Amino acid sequence: MPEEQQNKKQRKLGLRNISFKKLNRSYDFLMKLDETGKPILGFKLNLLNLILVTIGLALLLIIINTYIIAFTPLREYIPGYDDSNLKREVYHLGLRADSLTAELNKKDVYFENMRRIVEGYDFSADSAAKTNPYEPLPKSVTDTIVLHKSIQDSLLRAEYEAQNQYNIFGEGFTTQTSPSKSLKNFFVPLTGKTIRDFDPQNGHFGVDITSEGDQIINATLDGTVVFSSWSIDNGYCIGIQHEDGYFSTYKHNSTLLKTEGNYVKAGEAVAVLGGSGEAEQSKHLHFELWHNGIAVDPGDYMTLKRVANK
Repeated sequence: MPEEQQNKKQRKLGLRNISFKKLNRSYDFLMKLDETGKPILGFKLNLLNLILVTIGLALLLIIINTYIIAFTPLREYIPGYDDSNLKREVYHLGLRADSLTAELNKKDVYFENMRRIVEGYDFSADSAAKTNPYEPLPKSVTDTIVLHKSIQDSLLRAEYEAQNQYNIFGEGFTTQTSPSKSLKNFFVPLTGKTIRDFDPQNGHFGVDITSEGDQIINATLDGTVVFSSWSIDNGYCIGIQHEDGYFSTYKHNSTLLKTEGNYVKAGEAVAVLGGSGEAEQSKHLHFELWHNGIAVDPGDYMTLKRVANK
């Protein structure tokens, strides 16, 4: 038994030596022309070096492929990898969708305020500091709201139908009305000089007031901003709905300080004096005051300083 085990060990050692010898055995590689026998290329190589060279080339190819996939645009042609431009477009489309959602929410708030104004909702209890006008009211609040038709709404409808039964631009369209007894203190929107008076016959349904410097435009009464936008003719313009059927507009501003849905107090800043809208427009405020859908002279409701000898 001991002799057989010793023979087996010797055989294993012999096989290992033979394998190592084969790996270290050198081979001559020679390339020559058949016609002349002149050698072109010749080198020596053993199996161990050949294996190492093959492994090195494989690693080099793996590194090159990894670099191409990770750092070059060629990876977009490999199935399973996304186009970077496609991701960018998806990102921008997401931003546009968010913007459209925000605009739709603003429009919903705008129409909701218009509905409340028509139905006689009392805005005096509202506070812009407590709630965000662009966020809808919770369902627990909206379910408890009971809408009632106001007396002012009924009177406005009857007066409008009577005056505009046959022609919405009839003679009564610019008829002046007397100031409301319930609203006496009209705030002057801008301290300055009136350079153009109320002239509805020539299509001028308000007064133009000018002043020096970047003056603040103030709300004439408490109310809710129903539009705050820009147009080519009127520039930056803001409109406020007040109680008892009064409505005021402020045109040609340089900057607007309020947006749709904001509730403002009399004398609160709503815009900054400017000259926007219309080519070569002078720096002034065009202020209009309407009562129950009829343009009225603001000078009958507040004290305006006029230019002498005008």
